[in-house]
Amino acid sequence: MRLISSSRALLVSAILAMTTGAQAGVSPDQAARLGKDLTPFGSEKAGNGKDIPAWSGGITEPPASYTTEGMHHPNPFPDDKPVLTITAQNAGQYKKNLSNGVQAMFESYPDSFNMLVYPTRRTHSMPEWVYENIRKNAVNASLTSGGNGIEGAFGGVPFPILHGNSEEKAKQAIWNHITRWRGIFV
Repeated sequence: MRLISSSRALLVSAILAMTTGAQAGVSPDQAARLGKDLTPFGSEKAGNGKDIPAWSGGITEPPASYTTEGMHHPNPFPDDKPVLTITAQNAGQYKKNLSNGVQAMFESYPDSFNMLVYPTRRTHSMPEWVYENIRKNAVNASLTSGGNGIEGAFGGVPFPILHGNSEEKAKQAIWNHITRWRGIFV
């Protein structure tokens, strides 16, 4: 049996630690995109110039019809009218945008099922302190060994900018969903 020299063993250990350790967040330059070309929570800020508008801050005040704390949230856009009605007769032209389940509904109920399509709005917002936490999380958060946990994150999504290989990105997306901000009482 051959023994490895202590300096060689130290070098091998250091290389293994660098390649198997969880990578902390994105670079500060990447994180600086949050609130600029990305929303504070990591989605694209710009619209597509056609049917998806740019994000402009979301809903930050309750609608006037929200009169009692704790009441069911009212429709913030009660005057909106559908821009399109999809029926069994015209569903074929929208097929690429319809899930298999919705397509099956049109096939099963061709005379009664329809889908009203309203203007797209980007209403999501969070308190500024959550945005600040997300900015910090972007550079500090990492997956724990095996991706079964996170560290270095607090009070907002840990990975507003997904990074790493596809498996790591998938785990980051799941953790973003699990830890999303849902109000102060959740």
